[in-house]
Parts: sequence; C-alpha cells; structure tokens
Amino acid sequence: MSSGADPADGPAAGEVRWTEDDAGPLLAFTGRIDRETVRRFRLLVPPASWPARADLSAVTALDVAGLELLVHLARKPARTGSRLELLQVPERLRPAIDRAGLSQLLPRPAGS
Repeated sequence: MSSGADPADGPAAGEVRWTEDDAGPLLAFTGRIDRETVRRFRLLVPPASWPARADLSAVTALDVAGLELLVHLARKPARTGSRLELLQVPERLRPAIDRAGLSQLLPRPAGS
C-alpha cells in the first residue's frame, strides 16, 4: 500500500480561489472539487466576497459538494437579479451540472 499521491489514484486535489482577470473578480476552480476542497474554500473566502463569475476550465472532477457550492454561489447574485456566470465549463462536467438542475448556469453556445 502506497502512502504518497499516485496519479493512478484519481484527479489531483482541488482548489477554489478568489482571483481577478481583465473583466473583474472571479473564482478559479482547479482539480477535483470535493467536500474537502469546498470546506477549505469556505474557511478562506467569506460569502460576502464571492464574485458572480467562476472559471471551471481546470476542474478535473466535481462531486456533490462541488455542485452544492455552485448552487450557493448562484444564490448570491440571484438576490440582486443577476446570475452566476460559469466560464470555460469542460464538456465532461456539463451532464452533472445539468442533472443537478443548474443548466441555466451553463454558457450558451455561440449563436443560440
């Protein structure tokens, strides 16, 4: 039995961090977004500072806790009549997001 991290064990541990790009503040999701990742995020980033944009381009896996976090992130801008903007959603995550009832957060294909 190995005690070190082995790539064969699954996707890398995840992180959700507050950052900014040219369009303003956003949350950058990376790796496996699971219960432990969400717990760390909630300890480090207070809800009052949650931006209404999230970049999922570097997410390798999204479990139930990650989906619940997206629900909570979506509620904050909804209170002001806005909506959470998901950026760069990997195709492999779309079915889980859709099954969780969050398809309205998915970016629309160009021209639709």
